[in-house]
Amino acid sequence: MENKTGKYFKYAIGEIILVVIGILIALSINNWNEHRKTQINQEKYLLLLKEEALKNINAIENAKDNIKLTMEGQLGLLELIDGNQDTISENYLSKLLLKTVVYTTKFNYENSVLSELKTSGELKNIRNDSIRNNLITIEPLVVNSKNQEEFIIEDFETVGQLINEKGNRRRILVDNDIMPDKARDSISNIPILRVKEFENHLISYVGSCYGIVNRHYPRLDSHLKTLVILIDKELENIK
Repeated sequence: MENKTGKYFKYAIGEIILVVIGILIALSINNWNEHRKTQINQEKYLLLLKEEALKNINAIENAKDNIKLTMEGQLGLLELIDGNQDTISENYLSKLLLKTVVYTTKFNYENSVLSELKTSGELKNIRNDSIRNNLITIEPLVVNSKNQEEFIIEDFETVGQLINEKGNRRRILVDNDIMPDKARDSISNIPILRVKEFENHLISYVGSCYGIVNRHYPRLDSHLKTLVILIDKELENIK
């Protein structure tokens, strides 16, 4: 009986050990699977975030180029205001006026992936602290750029309205080959260069454009490029 009891006891302990080992293995496999799922999900979002960042970088560059063209017109007009207006070419003036008020531009910020990360709670699964901090701190930079864009639009509309009131849009369009030459009239746009209100709003317009091209867009652009670099490094680590 003692021998049988001893054997049974050893057998029971062995069974318990086997069960415990089995549970530990199962937990380990489950944890590995969960970790792998999280890793795959994180890799998916990192790739989407990189794609979104690259689109925004490209959009910033396009918006910056467009505003620089507007600034060429603005600065050209200021040179004419400060120069000898008796020698001004009407055709050249029309080209500068059109370049200044033909259009304004906005940076179309894409953030659908980041918004999804925030609303779904997946942002916490981005393990890299630097990437997570970058994503969190990008919003104020976007807001600053958007606010500056609103100032540009206000100045754009004000200068455009002054041209409507004090200038001759028909002549601008004819000189830029947008309207046929037969539509030309003799009213000159040169007198608008002597209107102080036009000069003051033009200077404000230049300042708004200068601020976004040299301060707001570069900060946001640098932030996004840093994000792309961080994501590339993290993707290499995941592999």
